[in-house]
Amino acid sequence: MCGVDERARRIGRNEAILRQVNEQVEGLNETFAALTDKMVIVCECGDENCVEQIEIARAEYESLRADPVLFAVRPGHEEADVEDVVARREGYHVVAKRPGAPAQIAEKTDFRRPDD
Repeated sequence: MCGVDERARRIGRNEAILRQVNEQVEGLNETFAALTDKMVIVCECGDENCVEQIEIARAEYESLRADPVLFAVRPGHEEADVEDVVARREGYHVVAKRPGAPAQIAEKTDFRRPDD
């Protein structure tokens, strides 16, 4: 069981890092906002080697960021033992971390949320 908990933590950490990368990418995408309402982010899955890209509407990205346990992943990149697919969009799925270590990590590493 210990291995499962460590795997869940690792997945949570990897996804949190990718979310931070996408926050910085969002700033770069602002340059193109006048031309399109779409932006490109990196898949936020738990695979530390994944660098697949997702095209997402800026408003949809902001909607994801409103909840720290939501992440955008490419179809097939879901981790069924630690997250649930809560929406299917063109080119990506929205996953929600289940309660426990991954959700706690997601909440603690979301710099958009005020510290408690």
